Order: sequence, then structure tokens, then C-alpha cells
Amino acid sequence: MNETNRRGFLKSAGILGATLTVGAQFTPSVKGANGIGNSWTTSRGNASRTGATTDSGPGSNVTTNWSFDMNGGMHTTEPVVENGIVYLSVATVQSPSSSNGYVAAYDVKKQTTLWKHENISRPGTPTLGNGTIYFGTYGSEDANSTGFFALDSTSGKTKWQKSSQANISDPLFTDGRLYVSTSSGISQLNPNTGDVIWSTNGINSGACYADGKLFCGEGIALNANDGSVLWDVSGDKDELQTVTNGTVYSVHKGNGGKPAIKARSVNDGSVQWSYSPNLENSWWNATLAIANGHVFFCAGNSVQALDAQSGTEAWSHEINAELTNAPSVGNNTLYVAGRTTRTRDDGDAVVVAIDTTSGKRKWKYSFGSWDFDEYGPAAKSPVIADGRVYVATYPMGSTLDWMYTEYADFHILGSGNQTTTTDGQTGETTTTTPPETTTTNNGPGKTTTSKTGQGTTTTSNSPPAQSTQTTSTTTSMSETTTTESIIGATETTTTTSDGQPGFGVLTTIGGLAGIGAYLRSQLKEE
Repeated sequence: MNETNRRGFLKSAGILGATLTVGAQFTPSVKGANGIGNSWTTSRGNASRTGATTDSGPGSNVTTNWSFDMNGGMHTTEPVVENGIVYLSVATVQSPSSSNGYVAAYDVKKQTTLWKHENISRPGTPTLGNGTIYFGTYGSEDANSTGFFALDSTSGKTKWQKSSQANISDPLFTDGRLYVSTSSGISQLNPNTGDVIWSTNGINSGACYADGKLFCGEGIALNANDGSVLWDVSGDKDELQTVTNGTVYSVHKGNGGKPAIKARSVNDGSVQWSYSPNLENSWWNATLAIANGHVFFCAGNSVQALDAQSGTEAWSHEINAELTNAPSVGNNTLYVAGRTTRTRDDGDAVVVAIDTTSGKRKWKYSFGSWDFDEYGPAAKSPVIADGRVYVATYPMGSTLDWMYTEYADFHILGSGNQTTTTDGQTGETTTTTPPETTTTNNGPGKTTTSKTGQGTTTTSNSPPAQSTQTTSTTTSMSETTTTESIIGATETTTTTSDGQPGFGVLTTIGGLAGIGAYLRSQLKEE
């Protein structure tokens, strides 16, 4: 057994107790408009790229249902989930000169690998639809391992493949149609054969979709039926990112102007309002999430919410963590992730759940430290489906490609049946700003800077409650963390049951006979 597999094996053994004790129930995957429902079938969740689903994540009693070493990394990809199956696009080699990886399907409830399509170039985030998983690859290896793939989502077998010369990427499947980016523009492909139905040249970005229209990142809207151009605001140098309720939201990242978030009309691209975030030297993750009447984004250690209709500040929430990844929404909860410190060789991977209406924290789940001293772990953007949070970890800040594939793991968080309450004094605050003014604009190319409300109310977390089921407590970064009887550290405002294998001291839960049987099965798989 090589070193990487052994590391994954030990982690799987460590999580066994949580798996046996907790268990989980599934809810059927039901899609709503544009795929927004109890599934996460493409990059940013759905065809509108809102980063949101109507499904809910775990409740306050959070635990790790399943965790494993991928023998690779997912620093540039998202998992996709449908009907209790999670599909991962994993890079096993990622460098300027070569790449390699695989796409695999896992049964979450049974915690088994259904299939694995290996020996391909580094894959991008896939799209699910039509009983098929579609994805592009990045690399220059053998022709059989590169290009654009359509695999049977049940078996993993290749249905069809397009040459790497077409440079196809960013697949989007909606309303029975498949749209992709190519080396020359945007195309609609026959989802059963890969044949080109129409192609619009001169567009070099992916797209989001709503109501028969494609909104391309560089600022161009197309008729999804034939690819004809409806309007073009590419001169503004904004990125059209997500669309919902008759509004497409764009981001200006600051090159050649001030950073801004803009709401535009889907009819002509005219700016309805514009908001410039106060970054205060914080790194800004310019990927938005849109849900429940709010626009959400992260900057440094702050989560901010804007009113989606007016652009005024609704609330902001400061977290004792560095939030370097995009936010996601499950039902009425916003999920953000990152690392508990900005120091590269310190900190824990963390996921935080926040109420979308009030901006108050629901829970904070820390995975604990790991055995790699040079870089502390961070959690990638959370994906929400089936009442769970799906998230990968990685060594944030590393400049070496191989570290992102060697030191990376995948974790599925769910609701446990144990109760542990821990401290709430973490220095986090929620600031709510009343919408005293609105910012509107009725003409294209004209923007108005919105004013924020003057009155604010600040709330802090409640005093610590006493732990009811713990084995030990540790204090780090002025925060008290409680170690549950599984592995690693938990630190929440309500209840949680920790369970991050490979992140701390291995303890056991459940019977020794059950653990032995599980370890034997893993050895057979290795």
C-alpha cells in the first residue's frame, strides 16, 4: 500500500465511529426552475449559477458523515450531487507541463465507489443531465485522455468524446439542451452525440442561463435558441456572473476601475444599481451567491449581504477566519468556508453557517489541524445537497502545484445525534444596516453609488454553554474548542459532533468488531 493510500486508509478508519453512530437519511432530488432544487448539478449549483439550492444542509448538531483521501485535489473544481450520488473531478497531477486526474461517482449513503473514470487529463467541474455527466479536460497528454467527455452517469462509460482541439469547457445543461464554451465561442451541442447545433464566435467565457437566454461572462447576452446576440455591454469590462428574477448580476474586479457589484436588466443589460465593497486591504472573492432576496459575497474575514432589489447593505458578519472561497446557500442558510487564521502555517479548515435573513451565525465547524506543518488546511466552497455539506480541503497559500493534490481530502458533513455545546465568545459580530436609501439607474452605462444606512445594531454571541458530552477541551486563538469523542476539534455556537479523520488524535467509537470488519474491507479495496 503506497503512502497516499495509507493516509486515506487511516482517515477512513478514523471516521468509522461517526459513520456507525450517526447514519443519515436521504431526501429525493427534486429540481425546480433552471435546476434549482434538491441537487447541485453543475458549477455554482444550477444553470443560473446562483450558488444556491432550496435544499437544506445539516442542522446545528454537525458531524462528519464521511471523509476520505482522494489521492488528488479539487482546488479548481466543485463536486456535483444528485439523487444521493456525489461526483468528483479530481486532479492527481497538476503542473504547467502535465496534468492527470479522474472523475468518480460515490454512493453517499453506502459510502462506496460506484465507478471511477481514470487516466484522463485534469478534469473540470462537470455538469449532470440527460443521464450523463459532461466535463472538459485540461492538458496535452495522449488524445484518448483529453478533450470533452460525455459519460454515462450510472456506469461511468464513455458515451461520446470530442477532440481536445475544440477546447470545450464550462458545460451547462438545462431544458434538455447542452451549452459549452469552445476555443472560438459559445456553442449548443446535441447532448446525445456532441454534434454542434449552433455556434457564436468571439465569446471567450462561460455563461449562466435563465428564461431562454444565455448571459456570457464577458458581458454579452445570447438567445439560447439560436445563439444570436441580444445585447452587448462588454465595453464595461464586467463579468456577468449569475441571473435570477429578471436581473443579471455582474462583477467589476477593479482592473481599470473601482471594484463593484452591479445589478443589470436581463432585457438590455442596463445597470439598475451598483455597489462598491469597502475592501480595506482585504482580498475579495468576487464570486457571488444570490438567494432569498440577497446578494452574498466574502471579503477577507467578512461576509456581506446586499438587498438584491436595491443594492443597499442588509447585514455584515465578521468571522474569526480567512474566507477565501465563494459562499453557497442552502434554503435559509448561507455557508462560507476558509481557514481560521491568515498565517499560512497555522489554522484549521472551517465551515460557518449563517442565517440569510438576520446574518447571525448558526454554527461553526472546525476540522482541526493536520500533520502537514508548512501550510494550514482551508476548506473550499461548500456544496449543499441532500441535507449535507460537501467540501474539500487544501493547503491554502501554497505556490507548489503538487501540494494541492497531495494534501487534500474530501468531507461530507451531516447532522449527528449527539449533543455538544461549546463557547460562543469568538469575537464575531453581526452588523445590521437598515435600507435607508436605494440606488437605482434607468439608463445603460450610468451608475449611481448607493448610500448605506446610518443606524446600526451590533449583536454578539451568547456566553458559553456547558459541554454535555466531551472528552477534553483545548484553547487556541482566544477560542475554546471542544474535542468530541471522535476526532479533531469542534467549535460551534450551538451543537456539533466533530469527526475529521486525519486531523488530530485518533479515537474510536462503536464496537471493535465493527472497526475490524471495516478495516479489513478497506485493505481488500486497496
